[in-house]
Amino acid sequence: MAETTAYFNADVVIIGGGIAGLATAYYLSQKQHLQIILLEKDSIPNPNNSSYGDERMYRRMYSNEYLSELQEESLKEWKNLEVQHDCQLLRQNGLLFYGEAWDEETIEGSIPGARRVMEKKGIPFEALNAEQLQQRWPMRPKPDFIGLFESTSGMVWSTKAIELFRSQAETNGVSIHTGEETVSLNVTISGSVEVKTQSGNIFIAKQVVLTAGPWTNDLLSSFTDPLNLEIWPMLWGHYRVEETLRDQFPQWFCFQQEKPDSNDGGLYYGFPCHTPETSLIKVGIDWCPPELRSKTMSTFVREPDSELAQLLDQFLRNNWDGIKECVGLYFSPYTMTKDTLFVLDRLPGYPQISLFTGGSGQAFKFTPLLGKLLAELVLDQPPSFDLSPLSASRECVKPLSTVSA
Repeated sequence: MAETTAYFNADVVIIGGGIAGLATAYYLSQKQHLQIILLEKDSIPNPNNSSYGDERMYRRMYSNEYLSELQEESLKEWKNLEVQHDCQLLRQNGLLFYGEAWDEETIEGSIPGARRVMEKKGIPFEALNAEQLQQRWPMRPKPDFIGLFESTSGMVWSTKAIELFRSQAETNGVSIHTGEETVSLNVTISGSVEVKTQSGNIFIAKQVVLTAGPWTNDLLSSFTDPLNLEIWPMLWGHYRVEETLRDQFPQWFCFQQEKPDSNDGGLYYGFPCHTPETSLIKVGIDWCPPELRSKTMSTFVREPDSELAQLLDQFLRNNWDGIKECVGLYFSPYTMTKDTLFVLDRLPGYPQISLFTGGSGQAFKFTPLLGKLLAELVLDQPPSFDLSPLSASRECVKPLSTVSA
């Protein structure tokens, strides 16, 4: 017997239950009485998306002034959430930028660029040479390495943040459907949006918010041209460290110039041990070889690349003391734009569809502000922060067919 199609009506349908979608649901549910439905293809949290994991970095060290200012406003929102809900979402443990100081920007900025912005913004920091770095932390820096330590940065307890946004959104009346995979969107003659799911259900919405991360272009392709985005598999995992050194590891980011002959992109990062029960540090690589990048999740490879795993292992053992065995490696899909800035805007030509994409692996730290801004878009309210650098119409994210035309 054929299944009967079920129809659901809503003021707003949010597609994607990662941190951006949940934060949008939370802020929308506070603004006014709306019927809001959130659709997530898997579970919440979803181990296959880019929001997964227990911790995320937040920092004030940026080469880009816009991101520095965006972070300042986001930190205010994070702290408001902590006060309002009597919880801890942030851990201030400082952040070390260290490595080579060539004056060229990477996807994470640069040491000279971050120093210029911090000096301009009056953000206090310490400048360190290689000898001082080695004295302070269990590391073996090269003689020409320098460092910047910014004490007010830290980490976001990401799993707690996801749970907070989800639970509060549901308390405020948001209907969350997990295991409900969106397969297509269709804008009707009347201007509403029909959202069809794998199960055959159809959700009819006045407004849609697309926060589908690396699945964004797959969904856009069902009714319009996809944006110019790439999906990068980014390697991260956990390593055990010596018990005697467990409390000495900082939160760090290492900048080294790319070594094309060895496929080494030179950018690595790590977190401190953050629980007394374990001596694990989270570490990762912040680049992806071109041959591993894709345009769609249908070709995304989940199995971590062995060459990248070896590069990460070699880097850790050559640069840090006390590194023991690896206890797990993962590939997470990061949606990248050419300029590494996000897209947060109404979809050009479709005023009833708002979207956030191109998180580029650094969106989590801005989540409360991003959710607030998306809610303002849906409600047609003036944005509380300048969104022009995040336009969906900027040249580097326009559909390739549009650019070539």
